[in-house]
Amino acid sequence: MGKVADLTVYKIGGSLLDLPVLASLLRDLIDRCAPSQVLFVSGGGTPADAVRLWDRQHQLGERRSHDLALKAMDLSRYLLCELLPCLRPVRSLAQIQRAADDQVPAVLCADCFLKSAEAQGHSPLERSWHVTSDSIAAWTARLAGAREFVLVKSTPLPAGISQHEAAAAGLVDAAFPQVASGMPRLGWLNAREQPAVVIPWPQ
Repeated sequence: MGKVADLTVYKIGGSLLDLPVLASLLRDLIDRCAPSQVLFVSGGGTPADAVRLWDRQHQLGERRSHDLALKAMDLSRYLLCELLPCLRPVRSLAQIQRAADDQVPAVLCADCFLKSAEAQGHSPLERSWHVTSDSIAAWTARLAGAREFVLVKSTPLPAGISQHEAAAAGLVDAAFPQVASGMPRLGWLNAREQPAVVIPWPQ
């Protein structure tokens, strides 16, 4: 499977799932990239927070909790599809390519995509709380050969902060600096700020 040409991947932070203008934000992000192709990856939001609570209460362990958190990402993906019915769910690199060929904006089915990619021989991600939807989205962008990867968050990116410093501050997960290494174009967008502008994040 080759790389998907001219693709932008947006990681939509789980903290934005209660944003009243989320549907408009998604449409604006698609318009920003036109005629390039768009893939959304949704964070887990409050369902993922519930998994963390279950892990503490029931000692599920990181691997089982990680698998449940992937299901939480898929639940939030359903919300994006309800808000924007034009989005096409994709479960593999081949489906991402087909959506791009058809010029249809796509949204990732995280659980199925990880299983598909790993079955094709791609190095698996660590199954732990060190790897959240930030790294899953970055990993997906790398496998698809995205030209741009943008983290859409609820907070500004401090000026001059490195990826390792951002991970230490909890702005991204601990695995993100390594997983996102070598990304052609990495950006950050604070969706709670108007106007919402993508800020380049040099590596």
